[in-house]
Amino acid sequence: MKKFTKREFHSRSKFFACLLTFCAGFIDAYTFIERGGTLVAGQTGNVVFLSVELINRESQAIEVKLATMVAFMLGIFLLTVFQGRFEQSWWRLASIVPLIVTTGLAGLLPAAVPNIYIVPPLAFCMGVVATAFGEVDGIVYNNSFMTGNIKKTMVAFGRYARSKDRSYLREGLFFVALLGSFVAGAIFSAYLDQFYLLKTIWLVSLILTAFLLCRGIQYIRR
Repeated sequence: MKKFTKREFHSRSKFFACLLTFCAGFIDAYTFIERGGTLVAGQTGNVVFLSVELINRESQAIEVKLATMVAFMLGIFLLTVFQGRFEQSWWRLASIVPLIVTTGLAGLLPAAVPNIYIVPPLAFCMGVVATAFGEVDGIVYNNSFMTGNIKKTMVAFGRYARSKDRSYLREGLFFVALLGSFVAGAIFSAYLDQFYLLKTIWLVSLILTAFLLCRGIQYIRR
């Protein structure tokens, strides 16, 4: 008789990739609405906004966006330096703990706290997470923004149309799921913000904490 094993939600599963992408869209919408129109993950958008603000000489907004971009790059740089250590599953999972902490603190701090103390730390943590988690079943993806994933979606479907290789179809559908997750996160964040305002971001802390707890329970039961 064939033995069936329970599927685990591990850190390199497509489920977790979509979960992280949902959180990225959620945080981007949150910081755009509540923290001065700055995007934590979407650095392309920040460059456009920064250019407009430079022309309009909005100095405070410029500082926040520059600090956010630098913090995001620093997160990528530091994680890359220590990439070898984070190849281990639990070290890799530990990389989301700073994001859990910063999103938790962001919901506690009042609106009077300057955005430069909130958004750049979130961007740093997103840079770390984007670098720690970027591959599923040999497919390279990005959980922080959509442009690259949109291109890869169309490339995968184009290759399927040309070759009829179903592996490309599955890859394209995975990227569609990523795109949908990001959009869903942004929409859900904007909706919840109407009711919970600054505390909206706590949902990210809850989602990622719940995932860590599930992984811990799975590990103990092995």
